[in-house]
Amino acid sequence: MRYLAVEEMARPGFWTSLRHRGSGASTWHAVTESAPRPIKTLCGLPYTSEALRTWDQIPVAARCSQCERMVAGASSARSATFIAHVPAAEAVQGQPKERRIPKGA
Repeated sequence: MRYLAVEEMARPGFWTSLRHRGSGASTWHAVTESAPRPIKTLCGLPYTSEALRTWDQIPVAARCSQCERMVAGASSARSATFIAHVPAAEAVQGQPKERRIPKGA
């Protein structure tokens, strides 16, 4: 599954502008790329902005820590699922079993 990134929208206000003045850093959250479009980020925040970047394009320091853990957990679960589907005989021997052709065919 592919993840997109949306920027956290800060509430406009005097104290918010003072707190974030000069930093230019904002927090990015992950959303799944699916149809219909999800209405919440992975960590549960609602969002209204359009996802213009992929999750991989966002610097690690700017990512939401909760979203980062969920994306990492999903990718490790996906790779574990892929490995779990390998038949036991092929995993041990490294080659598929031979097919026997019946005599008289």
